[in-house]
Parts: sequence; C-alpha cells; structure tokens
Amino acid sequence: MVVNSFTPKLQHLPSNPAAKQSSMPRSTTCITFATKEQENDNIPSFHTAVSCPSFPGLLDSDAASVTSTVFSNDSSIVTPEIVVFGGLSPLPLQTPTQRGKGKSLTEHLNVNMSSALGTRPRIVGHRGSLYQSLENTRHSIRLAANHCEEVEIDVFLLKCGTLIVFHGGGTDQNPGCLKDYCNVDKSILDLTYEEARQLKFSPHYAEFGCGPDVIRKFESECYIPTLGEVLSDARETGVVIKVELKGPGTAEPVLELVEKMNMVEQVHYSSFDHSRIKKIRELRPDRNLDGSHRYKTGALFDDVPDNFVELALDAGATEVHLKYSTCTKDRVEKIHAAGLDSMIWMRGPIGMKHDITNLFNDVGNEDESMYMAIMATGVKAMCVNRPDVLANALSRNAKSCLSM
Repeated sequence: MVVNSFTPKLQHLPSNPAAKQSSMPRSTTCITFATKEQENDNIPSFHTAVSCPSFPGLLDSDAASVTSTVFSNDSSIVTPEIVVFGGLSPLPLQTPTQRGKGKSLTEHLNVNMSSALGTRPRIVGHRGSLYQSLENTRHSIRLAANHCEEVEIDVFLLKCGTLIVFHGGGTDQNPGCLKDYCNVDKSILDLTYEEARQLKFSPHYAEFGCGPDVIRKFESECYIPTLGEVLSDARETGVVIKVELKGPGTAEPVLELVEKMNMVEQVHYSSFDHSRIKKIRELRPDRNLDGSHRYKTGALFDDVPDNFVELALDAGATEVHLKYSTCTKDRVEKIHAAGLDSMIWMRGPIGMKHDITNLFNDVGNEDESMYMAIMATGVKAMCVNRPDVLANALSRNAKSCLSM
C-alpha cells in the first residue's frame, strides 16, 4: 500500500494567516496555525497533533501526511476544519475555542479510531434535520430524507384524539412543556389540535439549531404537523420513520394509524418508557420468515443500568438506543451479542453545546471527529442533529477504504 504525500496548500484569507508544518515522530502530523497578528505580537500560536493509528509501524519518513486542508474564516483565527491523510478517512481538527474542558471522547468510549475505517452505520435524522430547518416539521423531515435512511420524530396524543409530531420541553417523565418552545405556560397535552396548529415558535430559543433567520424564512412551514401528514411525506420519500412514543396513550393509536396507512415495514417505535414498546410487542408479536420481529421497537436509555440488555429483551425490543456518550464499545458488543440492533442518539443543541464545553476536549460539536469516534464503537445506527455532516464523513470514509 502506498501512502501519498503532499504539501498542504494554504488558502490566504483576509486575516492573512500563516501556517507552518512541524515534524512529529511516527505517523503523526502536527500543524501549527497562527494569524499575522499573533506572530507580530509574539502571541503563542496553537497547534493540533493528529496521530495516524492505522499505520503504527510506518517510519517517520513514510508517515501519512496531509493531502488537503479546508479552512473557514470565522474570525481572526483560521479554523482548520478537515485534514485528510493519504489513504485514510478525514479527521477534523479543533481549535482551542472549540475544545471542551473535559476528557477525550475516544478514551471515554474505549475505542481506537482505526476501528471507524470501513464502518457504515445507518444515518438517522434527529427530529429531522434541525440545523437546516425547524425540528419535527414536515420541512425538516423532508430535508433529512436527502441524507438519511431513517428519521426520528416525537409523537404525542392530544386530548382531541389527534396524533401530532412535537418534542417540547420538560422531562421524559413530564414532557410537552410549551414555555421555552412557544412562550406559552401550558403543556401540549392541554391543547386540541386546532389550538396546537396556531402555536408560534420562539425563533431565538437555543434548542432550535436552525436559528431565527431560517424560522422566519420558512415561517409557513413552522407549524406542528400531524403524524398522518409526516407519514404521507415519508411514503413519498421512502425514508423509515422512527416514532418515539413521547406522550401517554400513544402506542395503540400510532400502531392503528401505521397499519391503516400500510406502512408497517416503514415505521419503527421507541420510548424511554419501556411499557409503551412492550405494549407494541404484546399487540403485534408477528415474526418474519427468518424469525426476526416484523414490528421494530427500540428501548431508549439515558442513564444505562448494568442490566440494560435484559431490560430491553424483557420489553421485547429489537433495538437498544443509547445516548452517544454512554455508547461504549463494550456496551455495543453486549447489544449485538444478544441479537439486538444498536443506535446512538445525540442530545439536542443545548445539551450538545454543554457536553462539548464541559465534558469532551478532543472533538467538536457533532463534527466529523465526533462522528468517527462514535462509529469506532461499531454501533449500527446514529441518530444525529447534523445528518449532512455524517453523510459527508461516511462518503469520505468509503472512498478512503477503496483507495487503500
């Protein structure tokens, strides 16, 4: 196998950055970036070293080196976004402003980054594509279908009997709060659908990753849809819908609607309240010819107890859904050993910002380095807020494997 070596071409942006490559031993490339202002004022520049774990035996002279570097001029500091190694998948670099104060996510998940090479988890859009459009709207879900095999949505049953797609604030035990989402001091469960349809979203709420400009631009799309409307769209796009049974009393009416629309194979069910997916299994124990369950259900976990696999099996689940930061390689192996499918889920934008600021210091907020670390666990599906970023990472990863 030949490792191509190239000198990085640096794009000179208005801030007139300077960049210099430093030598590091054994399959490691270190690039130091500084602005002209930093050099002139003798302010120490920052650097990022990226190892090349797939080639631990290479001599220094043969170390995989940078083949391309992409920059963004976000401020006076040049941010290296992606560094591509010869024959390898890209690994993003993080500047100190992007780094958290905590530990390494890679070490926390107990993974070797080389394990990510060649993996291809299914892409699941979390509440659609919420950095491109308002979460859980038809527009966001249709956009996610451009990159995803599956889309996760949240479903409530309103007092009028209408099933709606909405997340809201509150806790998993008491969900549906409208205060932050719509500046209304009620729960979504207090409303009829006619009332819910008239709600206006608070454009500056930090949980809305798309931001106020997008919400204003697509104002006509920013309403709470019915589950029937979302499923009709999914039937056209072909994307699988993973329904989180968010509110009480959702299992049976959701099941009834899915069957009425002849979409059994295209809709999966999940919940933190495992009694809801257990209800699905009790109502529909049907199996395919290969013995697998026809109706797919996922047991969601936030904190992970020692007996999490047993709890999932007791609920009749076909999948286990773990929060990304709890999805260690060992846990993924336990899930697969039990014959279950696996998925990680990302927190919403507020939660992810907290984690990157306080918990992990080697990845950015759902950048490719974070996704590659998670992929290295061997998880089969990734429910993410930035499906377009994950799609790009998987594409580059596949091309890198073909070139090896």
